[in-house]
Amino acid sequence: MNRIIISLLALAVFILPIWAQGDGDPVSIGTYRKLYSKVLDEDRTLLVNLPRGYDETTHSYPVLYILYGGQVEGYFAESVHIVSRLNEASRIPDMIIVGVKNVDRYRDCLPINRNGEPGGANKFLKFFEEELIPFVDRSYRTKDFRILLGPQAGAAFGVYTLMENPGLFRVNIVTNPFWIRANREYMLEKAKDFFGKEGSLNNFLFMTSNTNLDNDVTIEYLQKFKTVVENGKKSDFTLIINELEKRESGIISSPRLREGLEEFFKDYRFPQDIQIRGLEDLKAYYKDLSKKYGYEVDVPEFTLVRQGDRLDERGKLDEAKIIFEYIVEKYPSDLNSYARLADLHRRWGNYELAIQYYEELLKRRRMPFMEGRLNSLKKYLNESAAYAVEKAVTDSGIDSGIAKFRELRSKKDQKLIFRENDFITLGYNFMTRGMMDAAVEVFKMNVEMNPQSANAYDSLGEAYMRTGDKEKAIKNYKKSLELDPDNDNAKQMLKELEKK
Repeated sequence: MNRIIISLLALAVFILPIWAQGDGDPVSIGTYRKLYSKVLDEDRTLLVNLPRGYDETTHSYPVLYILYGGQVEGYFAESVHIVSRLNEASRIPDMIIVGVKNVDRYRDCLPINRNGEPGGANKFLKFFEEELIPFVDRSYRTKDFRILLGPQAGAAFGVYTLMENPGLFRVNIVTNPFWIRANREYMLEKAKDFFGKEGSLNNFLFMTSNTNLDNDVTIEYLQKFKTVVENGKKSDFTLIINELEKRESGIISSPRLREGLEEFFKDYRFPQDIQIRGLEDLKAYYKDLSKKYGYEVDVPEFTLVRQGDRLDERGKLDEAKIIFEYIVEKYPSDLNSYARLADLHRRWGNYELAIQYYEELLKRRRMPFMEGRLNSLKKYLNESAAYAVEKAVTDSGIDSGIAKFRELRSKKDQKLIFRENDFITLGYNFMTRGMMDAAVEVFKMNVEMNPQSANAYDSLGEAYMRTGDKEKAIKNYKKSLELDPDNDNAKQMLKELEKK
């Protein structure tokens, strides 16, 4: 039994995506794009990061827009890292990330310039509305769901945009927008007017303020803004003020993209305490979530893999297979599904299909571990006595399998190999297929070949236990414990059987 457990646990390991690299290849986290703006009368530089596997699917994605996106090693790289890690953990959806490089950040982001004159925020917003967002939507497969990350002066632009065009961004993640003195009164009066009018505002605003870094005046205005919102007449609006007590390095605190995304998408990760019946339950959960978020939410890739594994653990193999086949169709770059399908078909005895899935996986990435599994399967089919017994059982029944075993054992010039692990694996595979009597006979063959193996008696004891033959189960577990006094599994099974 111990060897089988180790084998199944190894298969449950997640295969993380790695793309092939060559010596001297550059490290890349995005692509520069140039967009001429008639509104601004200048070229604007964008930096675009596409989700993993973008070219292999037809999926569309939410878009995260980053002000100050030209800070490649700062805001942009940090955002790529955060989105990637949270998505791998199924905590947020994957996203297209668009960084907008600054030309003159104060001119563009502020509604009121530092000298008190009108700023360029209105024109910059028009650039987003009429040029940038349409360009991104034409160039890439996007969903109608946008997030704005507004650090530094971009925080004022984020809140200004929320009040000028509430439907443009569903989520705004910004720092303290009252950091720049010239904008404070203007933004506060605009907020009083905007939030004082009744209406639905389906928007999420996450503000980060460092109480040790922002001065008392900026904190005061932030609290006034909060009071305006709380006393306002807008429904379906969420404001979260994330106050940092510890001083950060640098002039201005980070907008805390990770915390903002995790807070908004807190229901995105499938609850661990829900036990699903199959793929349709997952689809139903994310369909309900789509209504909440306002766009069609796809079932996350790693959620599918995890839930497929949970169904497998519960013996719901047909339902697990449906999920893994769905992943192959929906997320063809995911290697986990190929590994799981290869294993399922191997346990079912569909060896041609198992080999196909192993080979498809290895076409996409060379993996010594999976190469080893494929080679071991081919060896099993070509040189194992256990496979000859399996074939006889599946073709003509248990008696035929027993006869084949006796025939092969009696041959002096026998070329087939009698490996203990092959017979143990075959016995458990017969259990998987519901062929309990065949499993018992195969485990009995293994005991005959390996009378000093504690593992052989342990497996036979389990087979008898599952068929309800308590007396023989106890006998074999005791023999296993006699050969290996440290066999904790046998101790536990005996305790359970003797209770009954």
